[in-house]
Amino acid sequence: MISFLLAASLWAGGWNNTLMGCRAMGIGGAFAGIADDPSAIFYNPGGLGFQENSLNFSLQGFYVWPTHEYTLPTGATVQSKYDNPLPQFFVTYRTSERITLGFGIYIPYAGGGVDWQKDQLGVPLESFMGVYALTPTIAYQVSDKFSLGFNIIYYRGMCRVNTEMGGYGPLNSEETGGSLSAGLGLMYKPTDKLSLGLGIRGPAQMKLSGTTSINYGLYKMNLDSETRFSLPWDMEFGLSYKITDNLLFATGFQYTMWSALDKVEKTIKNVPGFDPILQMPVIGDVEEEEILNFKDIIIWRIGVEYAFPQGVALRAGIGLDHYASPEETLSITNIDVNKFTLLGGIGYRTGKMQIDFFYAYAMGSEREKISTDFGMPLTEKYNLSAFILGLGITLSY
Repeated sequence: MISFLLAASLWAGGWNNTLMGCRAMGIGGAFAGIADDPSAIFYNPGGLGFQENSLNFSLQGFYVWPTHEYTLPTGATVQSKYDNPLPQFFVTYRTSERITLGFGIYIPYAGGGVDWQKDQLGVPLESFMGVYALTPTIAYQVSDKFSLGFNIIYYRGMCRVNTEMGGYGPLNSEETGGSLSAGLGLMYKPTDKLSLGLGIRGPAQMKLSGTTSINYGLYKMNLDSETRFSLPWDMEFGLSYKITDNLLFATGFQYTMWSALDKVEKTIKNVPGFDPILQMPVIGDVEEEEILNFKDIIIWRIGVEYAFPQGVALRAGIGLDHYASPEETLSITNIDVNKFTLLGGIGYRTGKMQIDFFYAYAMGSEREKISTDFGMPLTEKYNLSAFILGLGITLSY
């Protein structure tokens, strides 16, 4: 039972979520070397030191239509579709010539799940996980060419599982919890055309606490439970270059130390049982761990933006994401594959308002997992794809 709960509590399709800022994503997400709007709080807080306007409000939203695909050893293919919105908000304020303050609310990890139907796998499984961040930020412009930024990151995680256990009935788990981390950003502009940026986000130890409800015959047990896991170091380097006054080129790579997520630990407290030696009922904690052994990954991004004099901007980009999970930890609750993403968007500035529209299509590369049961090889296949739309509004004063 506890092993099943562990698997169900994971979020499918990898844990990275870099959907931040519709303009930034329209340029392929290669934004650490640009960082000239409020979403710099996520990409590179050092960029806030060079932002021109005194006060900026940015409200962004994405909607994701993912498809997780699993091919059973029998050859039958089933799909999970769990659509989800990803809202976010950023605000920045220049308090003096060199100091800028900022605050962001966004979802940097997970933010989705799976919804496998009972007629597909023999048991229903709905699993959701999200980690959102509250991020106060300060940036200091050291010189005309260099700026640095620092932020405190408060992560708040939530996990929900709804499924069934054969012979028992419905099983539900809801847990929340938080952790503190910090980030650093550097922005260097050696010339008017060239910018170099570096954003670093520190690790965090997450502990989610809540209730796990289990049906046992006519009885329903509401038991206290905990889930513990680690979030990684994230380092993102970016470069941007103004080819002309209207054409901007950007590239970058993100190095994520997912090896920190080697396991997920689960504890269900005060579980009733029976001691066969003492021949009497007992109550105790049940502890188990799910080994993940994730690997460090690099994500590559490249993009361009062309700004027309009328206030319209066209954007396009591509991204290459490598999977973090090894073959042995692939499962229906952790479908993680290599992804090639096509991104683009359009922006329009009028007066103090900037409106940005974003779209993307992520294509997965199918992975196989071969295991042996009763001496015979069994082949499972995993894949995913996603269509994403985004809309953002930024007001600058």
